[in-house]
Amino acid sequence: MTGSRLLRWALALGALLVVAFVAHNVRWEEVDVEDEAHGKAASDPYYSLRHVLQGAGATLEVRTSLEPLPPAGATLLLESEQWNIFPEREARLRAWVEAGGHLVLLSPHAYGGDDDLRWVPLSSVDARRRAAANAPAASDAEDDEDEDDDAKRKRPRAEDDKEKVTPQQAERDRRRMERAARMMGVKLPQRACTAFTETDATTQPAYEPGRALRGCTPPGMLRPLDHVVPTWMLTSSTGTLAMRVPVGRGDVTGVTPWFAVGNQSLLEGDNALIAAAVLQAVPGRPVWVVEEESREPLLGWLWHEARTPFLLALVAVALSLWRLMTRFGPREAVPPQARRSMGEQLRGTGQFIAGTDARALHAATRKAFEDAARPRVEAWGERDDADRIAALAQSLAPSHSVDAAALLAALHVGSGATRAQILAATAVLEQARRAILRASAARTNS
Repeated sequence: MTGSRLLRWALALGALLVVAFVAHNVRWEEVDVEDEAHGKAASDPYYSLRHVLQGAGATLEVRTSLEPLPPAGATLLLESEQWNIFPEREARLRAWVEAGGHLVLLSPHAYGGDDDLRWVPLSSVDARRRAAANAPAASDAEDDEDEDDDAKRKRPRAEDDKEKVTPQQAERDRRRMERAARMMGVKLPQRACTAFTETDATTQPAYEPGRALRGCTPPGMLRPLDHVVPTWMLTSSTGTLAMRVPVGRGDVTGVTPWFAVGNQSLLEGDNALIAAAVLQAVPGRPVWVVEEESREPLLGWLWHEARTPFLLALVAVALSLWRLMTRFGPREAVPPQARRSMGEQLRGTGQFIAGTDARALHAATRKAFEDAARPRVEAWGERDDADRIAALAQSLAPSHSVDAAALLAALHVGSGATRAQILAATAVLEQARRAILRASAARTNS
């Protein structure tokens, strides 16, 4: 046997030993890996529910506000915890149900002791648990003596608030846990599924009698209040999944808070059939899902509802900022520095006095008139104003004559005269003074 043949046999034996070792120490297991949502399912959390309802002939509409209410005869799945932020909403919701609407409430909302929805004859808390929660301890009897009734009524509701969770929140939490488990190599236990059946007392069955629905949703504790007889129930040996009671011409269906309407959970077991039965999906019926209350952002609301005032306010702010900006020069051209003539000074002073005190300008003009007329009239101080004006008119040549009546009226301006009348009288005195100066200059030249 040659050396090359021995080498080949050794390599073949080594390969067999490696295969035997791998086969003995490696264990093969099948692992189901869920594909991440893609396409419309990645952006629409109700993608599966929408298709289920379309298959039954119903339509789905998702909203973030309870205004307006659904059309008459529709089904409303109320997931929002802030639906009653406005006081009149509960009365409108009750009127809508009594007129024939179909309301679906997650069990914390159907709690019979809530301040809201007192008209809903459903409770999601076991009567024994409720009695135990309301019963105070013996050692605390004296301390609780002064506690008001409102606080006692709200105590059990506060305990149930910890369990409030919408179907979408439960779906997100489940997918987050599965993603973390895959990253850490941990296998989560399979969700337990239970056989649910419609009770014999059901007056409006959704499916054929005796059919068991495999629901992969934890049951809860639902019971009617005020001796109301349910018209439909979906129960199992461990609890109740859904219960429907009549309210007026409509009805209210209470379900557990883990009611499966998410894209992934709706595909497990018979959850799709259960959702169709709870939502009463029939041909032509609209189904509304109201999520958490939300409003349009403030800037967007201002733009859509008050665009013109909003734009004017922005322009005003821009102009204010522009005025506060650093300037490269004065706001207007600086007038050149130059000496003013005596005439400009006098005219400016006269305009200032006329604008501020017209009577002071009249008194100054009268004094100037008398200084000019006194040399032309003899015994000026002994005459009255009428004699002075008459003598002055006689002393002036016809080319420099003055209106004696107007001049006499201009000398005496009453206390009730207006500013315009005072300025008109001042102008008459000034014209007379200038006529006297021209006449004196003409006599001197001759």
